[in-house]
Amino acid sequence: MPLTEYERYLRVPELLSLQKPEETRTHEDELLFQSVHQVEELWMKCADEEITKFVAQIDRDELEGARAALHRIYVFEKLMAEQMRLLETMAPLAYFSIRKGLGHGSGLESPGFNRLLRNSKKVVEAFERACERRKVTPEDLVRDPQKDRSMWAIAEAMLDIDDAFQNFRFRHLQLVKRIIGAGTPSLKGNPIELLENNAKKMFFPTIWRAREALFSDFAPGELKT
Repeated sequence: MPLTEYERYLRVPELLSLQKPEETRTHEDELLFQSVHQVEELWMKCADEEITKFVAQIDRDELEGARAALHRIYVFEKLMAEQMRLLETMAPLAYFSIRKGLGHGSGLESPGFNRLLRNSKKVVEAFERACERRKVTPEDLVRDPQKDRSMWAIAEAMLDIDDAFQNFRFRHLQLVKRIIGAGTPSLKGNPIELLENNAKKMFFPTIWRAREALFSDFAPGELKT
């Protein structure tokens, strides 16, 4: 039967050939395991493209388009965290059966994940350039959002991204604990503490720290009667 236009456009036969055939799977859940990780890579590829759009748009002072690109990254990250719950439906025995065929591969080797870590710096640099052009700082935006509402919206969208990515990392950490236990090393020999430490890292610490600037403005003083 000839392929439909839908199948040709999405290259469905090629797409569905990227998963291991049933006869070579080490466990019946391996299709789920492989598919979830492949979809994660696709979402991360899409998110990385939005980073490129963001940088180009904010450098042209097209701030609404730049904010929209950040929001889309946030939605991708929310999807990544939510679909990880599919892997929570796997029993530990299923994962350990699949693990035999993974060699020494590790999620820390994910090209999409590591690309997002690297390219988050481009977001920071582009934001800083825009702040310099518009003569505002993150502290200015926190103290008075009306000073530049467009840049305030961008800064808030960056926090949304950071929050969603930390949630994604936390969900992954909890998945690892749930499936293999807190004391089992990864296939690279990494302890669970590495994931715990990484889950605390932020893309945009400067924007988070700007909140602290408000403390000096509203520090507790003597009780007024």
